[in-house]
Amino acid sequence: MPNPKALPPAVQATPAKLSVWADQTGTPYLVQQQADGSTIFTPLETALAQAQPPTAPERVTTYREPLNTVLLGIAVVLGFVLGGYVLGFLAGAAGQRVVLVPRSPLCDTHRSSFLFWSSETKECN
Repeated sequence: MPNPKALPPAVQATPAKLSVWADQTGTPYLVQQQADGSTIFTPLETALAQAQPPTAPERVTTYREPLNTVLLGIAVVLGFVLGGYVLGFLAGAAGQRVVLVPRSPLCDTHRSSFLFWSSETKECN
């Protein structure tokens, strides 16, 4: 008893051989040679009209999904940051140097007094 859930065996369809012929009047025909040896002649205009049915044009929208917009913005910001690092690296490789000019130290003065006694401390950075 055959299994009712079993799929039928796969049938390999051999593709039909196609060629174009013209008769004595110059009318082109599409010639299809089937696997069983039969030959079908179809006017070329009819075959092309059947092969390509007219399709409705697709609407093109410029709407983007919010996640795509956020990811695109992050990629642009990272691109600018990495571009700045690359430019800085290239400037350093070209021999330009950054010079830091030292400044006078900042000092904080703390004064405290108690009755007749006073003190003063300086903290410098």
